[in-house]
Amino acid sequence: MIADILLTFLLAGCLPVEGEKVVARDLTEASAVFAALPADASFGYAPAPGAQRLLNATELKRLAWPQDLALEPGFQLCVVRPLEPLSGERLVEAMRSALARPEARIELVEMAAFGAPRGQIEFPLAGLRRPPPASPGQPVLWQGFVRYAERRRYPIWAKVRILVSSMRVVAGQNLVAGEAIESGQLRLESVEGFPSSEPLAESLEQVVGRAPTRPVAAGTTLSLKMLGLPKEVQRGDPVKVEASHGSATVGITGRAESSGSRGDMVVVRNPTSGKSFRARVEGKGKVVVGATGGGEP
Repeated sequence: MIADILLTFLLAGCLPVEGEKVVARDLTEASAVFAALPADASFGYAPAPGAQRLLNATELKRLAWPQDLALEPGFQLCVVRPLEPLSGERLVEAMRSALARPEARIELVEMAAFGAPRGQIEFPLAGLRRPPPASPGQPVLWQGFVRYAERRRYPIWAKVRILVSSMRVVAGQNLVAGEAIESGQLRLESVEGFPSSEPLAESLEQVVGRAPTRPVAAGTTLSLKMLGLPKEVQRGDPVKVEASHGSATVGITGRAESSGSRGDMVVVRNPTSGKSFRARVEGKGKVVVGATGGGEP
């Protein structure tokens, strides 16, 4: 492949360059005088991918200074940053790597007809469009790029059809925000569709005992992002308050004025004194105050 590209450009009068700059080693095919120079002697920046750059004898001698180049006055050469055909196999390989789903079925429907500079093909997830929810098998546009010359990017695109088989946890009934979810409220479904843009729950163990952060309607596929810890203390509930001072520990019953999960700070009112204080939720209906738990009751 490389030899074919080189021959094509030599026949067309242009020499291929791969690096960010044109260097002496790129020009030895044009004249033996360049072989006498250090291989990395620079002759300026390479052209953009697919573009040509003409260098005449005067410019070549100026760029070679302080080393001398014995070139005829009419000597000139052409350099080009070559493009090579895009390989469908390489595109799909890069897409599969970005998805991190080896089981995904990726069908390449259409791809950019032009070539690209030699480099690493990347298809970031941010460049992937999503199909309509009702048509998960519809081809979508995925924009990517070829990384070349270290920090340069050459844009490419493809239309693909992507399907992934997976298990999903679905709410079997309406779920209340803040309340711990039980296994009987859920069901598992095997689906094949477009990969989700957010992490979905794929097992009951990921959901049971957790709590939705907002009300969830029956039939909703559960995302891990919508799950949090259940509220161990609800506003208005009586709570057992454990207060510590040194080695002494006392307990009273207060009333929660805010809700919280284990580890959260909540406001509790002392029914005897009428004073409110902050305490840390330690368990179901239990809070602690003191050196590490909160203020004085």
